Amino acid sequence: MLAAGAAVTVLAASACQGAPESGEQGPGPLPTDPVQLTFWWWGSEQRAKTTQQVIELFEAKYPFIDIVGQPQDFGNYFTNLATRFAAGDAPDIITMGGAYPLSYAQSGNLLNLSEASDLDTSVFPESILVSATYEGNVYGVPTGANSIALMANPEIFKQAGVELPDDDTWTWEEFVHLANEISAKTPDGIYGVEMRIFDIIGAYAGQRTPLYDSKGNITVSEAVLTDMWEMELDLLQGGGMPPADLTFELMTVGPEQTLFGQGRAAMFFGYSNQLGTYATAAGNEAGGADEDFTLLRIPGETQYNQPGMTLLPSQYYTINVDTPYPRQAALFVNFLVNSTEAGELILSDRGLPSSPAVRSHITPLLGPYEQVVAQFISANNDNYGPSFVPPAWATDVNTITQRIDSQVLARQLTPAQAAAEWIKQMQESKQANS
Repeated sequence: MLAAGAAVTVLAASACQGAPESGEQGPGPLPTDPVQLTFWWWGSEQRAKTTQQVIELFEAKYPFIDIVGQPQDFGNYFTNLATRFAAGDAPDIITMGGAYPLSYAQSGNLLNLSEASDLDTSVFPESILVSATYEGNVYGVPTGANSIALMANPEIFKQAGVELPDDDTWTWEEFVHLANEISAKTPDGIYGVEMRIFDIIGAYAGQRTPLYDSKGNITVSEAVLTDMWEMELDLLQGGGMPPADLTFELMTVGPEQTLFGQGRAAMFFGYSNQLGTYATAAGNEAGGADEDFTLLRIPGETQYNQPGMTLLPSQYYTINVDTPYPRQAALFVNFLVNSTEAGELILSDRGLPSSPAVRSHITPLLGPYEQVVAQFISANNDNYGPSFVPPAWATDVNTITQRIDSQVLARQLTPAQAAAEWIKQMQESKQANS
């Protein structure tokens, strides 16, 4: 969910416009000198099209501000972003997620949005800002809220002659059995589930022993991680998931390239706001039919100590501390999160809007799949586990998990060895990044 791509230099574009007065955040009238800002995000082709429409709407209101949208590839987003920051030419406005807002704030790379006179952060509850709050100051504002979920394609269940599970009670063992059964009862090339362990490791662990505690220490046990990788090998051996080489190939592709997005997998772990994107990619337009894509609670939510699913910000918008135009950048971010005009275009693509006014305004406008997401989140309001803030040092968790998962699927590590190695590499990452 956190990764994606490279950027184009912004300093060259801004330097040609001279040293601006607007280097200060305000207060006072906003300068109207022509400026150019670059904006990074990741996601589907549809998200890129929608975001460009939002940019054009903003530019129509503020013709002296030119926003250069630069959608990025999912796979290398934060690697390339780190390179850009190191070179001093990072984009002005940056989408982040997970531990990255705290990490970059701690490093002094992000603008303090608590002091931005052109951005209203007061509409957001403290609980949703906490993942981007460092030493009492806010460095990112939420794009929206969502939760991890199991997406399901009922049409494939129907082809296999099996029922959708009771997601209030099902276990991980029942999930494995179901996925294997679906693969066995459908044509070759169709699978019960498409797996991305790095997307579920936090929720899986959270049902028993969370990955981290509130102080940022690693608390997950080797036993929990061993069980997780044994579960995945049971899927691999039983045919419920694609073979290892295909899983490697699909590990970081966008929705349109996934098997689930091609209608070739019955289940897929993802974030709730992505349901419509995957359904559309598979050619499934929602219309109230039984075969419409749907959302389920992940397995194991009542099997262990507590639920692993949590309601969290989808992503955050942040601003480069070195942007020559902090006020204009803050104004654009304010438009993204607090404008009902932008909300009418974005809808729930980046999660249900966190601004109460925008959420209330767009709810009647939501399409069928967006309504499914809203109903799913509302229905599970009392089922979510306790939220936690990823520690600032934990930005390598996806990379480490992907690498070790690849070794497990290639039979280079046993599940027990993988669990020990994951904890070892995460401890090393903590020492290097703390």
